[in-house]
Amino acid sequence: MNYSLLFTTLSLILTISHAMLAASGINLHEELCKQAGADDNARCSQILKSESAKDYVELSRYVLQIAVKRSIEGQNYLKGVMKTNPSSKAIKECATTHYDGVVGSFKSALGELKVDPMTANYDAKVGGDGPTTCNRALAEEKINNPSIAALNSDILLLSKLAYLATDKIPRS
Repeated sequence: MNYSLLFTTLSLILTISHAMLAASGINLHEELCKQAGADDNARCSQILKSESAKDYVELSRYVLQIAVKRSIEGQNYLKGVMKTNPSSKAIKECATTHYDGVVGSFKSALGELKVDPMTANYDAKVGGDGPTTCNRALAEEKINNPSIAALNSDILLLSKLAYLATDKIPRS
């Protein structure tokens, strides 16, 4: 089988499945929230409730824009916490190293959406590494901060949603 026939077949399948979703009345964001799983469905729906993207590139852009915005806000929050807890190595690492990576990954994914969806998909997934590592560092210092835990949980969800959405972008 030659590659052009394979590509045409895959494109046709994606087009038909997208048309079936549209015909069924299910929005792309609803489908994405279902894929996120039962535990994350309600939070996902809350984040994406007003989004009516026409394709997965648009939906991915929307999720990544939210991820960039919230990760920058989260990093600023962590820097404030760092100032009030200057002796905590874990909080300092979260505010700087870990969230520098989060913001950078989401920005990179956003920039790669149209040029290289596969790299955007990878970067969206890597965006979840920072909160995971931050949680581990906080646990090692026995720091229990519900606000930081909630922030990390939100960023992990956005990474998951961005990863799932970018994974649906057709590759050329």
